[in-house]
Amino acid sequence: MKPAATISKPKLDTEAALKFASQNAPQAIKTEAVRGKAGRAAASAQKAAIAVSGLVPADDVRLTANIRKDLHLKLKIAAAESRTTIGEIIEALVARHLDKDMPAIVQAIEKAREVQA
Repeated sequence: MKPAATISKPKLDTEAALKFASQNAPQAIKTEAVRGKAGRAAASAQKAAIAVSGLVPADDVRLTANIRKDLHLKLKIAAAESRTTIGEIIEALVARHLDKDMPAIVQAIEKAREVQA
């Protein structure tokens, strides 16, 4: 009977992996732009490349908010269906809402302050 073969866990060459990732991230962005998906898609690719490291992308800030479970589930489903992130959906919704309804928002805030006073 033959002795059992020994299996060892593969070792990751961290330096080579980082070099590979840094060389290929700009190419992914360039490829997206060539396909006609410039702008948002290129930014998404760049954010995805940076997100792997856990760092906040340049010109972004980390936001923590509490929302109802049902809204969170709807956001997750919408993000999966549109192949985007919850953050990008929230960013688009906030930008659209603030651009469209800023006077109404200011009125609502002022009214709430009057009620509290």
